[in-house]
Amino acid sequence: MGVSISVGICAYNEESNIGNLLENLTQQPFSFPYELCEIIVVSSGSIDRTDEIVHKMAAIDPRIKLISEKERNGKSQALNRFLRVAKGDVFLVISADTFPTTGSLSKLVDAMKPNVGGACARTTPLNDEKNVVGFANRFLWKLHNRVLWEETKDGTINHLGGDMWAIKRGLVNMIPKDIINDDAYIGITLKKKGWKIVHVPEAKVFMMAPKTVPEYIHQRKRILVGHRQLEKITRVYPKTIGAMAWRKPLFLLKFLIHETKELKIRDYPKVLVGLSLEILARILASMDFGGTKKYRNWTQIRTTKTLDAISNLKE
Repeated sequence: MGVSISVGICAYNEESNIGNLLENLTQQPFSFPYELCEIIVVSSGSIDRTDEIVHKMAAIDPRIKLISEKERNGKSQALNRFLRVAKGDVFLVISADTFPTTGSLSKLVDAMKPNVGGACARTTPLNDEKNVVGFANRFLWKLHNRVLWEETKDGTINHLGGDMWAIKRGLVNMIPKDIINDDAYIGITLKKKGWKIVHVPEAKVFMMAPKTVPEYIHQRKRILVGHRQLEKITRVYPKTIGAMAWRKPLFLLKFLIHETKELKIRDYPKVLVGLSLEILARILASMDFGGTKKYRNWTQIRTTKTLDAISNLKE
């Protein structure tokens, strides 16, 4: 008996990327017993050509389905729409502004063993490392992926970090309104229910991280505020790089030293700048007394919406 997969995409004004992503997904190979049964795009308040592009592609491939929301009510609400209507045995969620490598979806769901409730892919930014912000993004994600892998090996991972992750049907049916970091919330929920979470480095997905300092700070601030929100709601703080820096500094220092050994001398100042930006983001997040509701519909970061190197990824 086969195992069906429902792919969910939450989109808002993604005309630059949605077509390439859908084409990629429809051509992804799956090994037995897995089969892609549907790709559901929840477009929330999009005013560009996102809905039009999805409609045209759905006419060609009936597995593609569009749920169009007139108003933008936040990613958690859009994700809840997907969770309610998806029919698959495994739910795979991918960010609209990403590009997975061939076979990555199959490798992700292959990791869903009987005791595994959730799995997350390896996210890699395509930013130019010659730029300080680009370097900071790529260095941060290298550390993040390494931490997730080490926590997978020792069984302590409680975070579905990244831009592509999968869960088994029925384990999480709804996300509370106004949750900022939906993936982290689901990871904590699975862990509390006794399910294992794994990071799958072989499942790779590419994206474009913020290219300017203000955008980088804005994104990191939102994520960090979201982590504080989760700690308040669940009494558990996601085991991310930020958490390691403040709660298990020696654990993170080991990986930081390993990564810096592979750098060139001219890159060391960039590491310091990146660490300074992270500290600044944490300070600003701790000073944010405006609550979490304003982050439900966060300002879209336009520099993340064009995958400059996407032509090099197509096979």
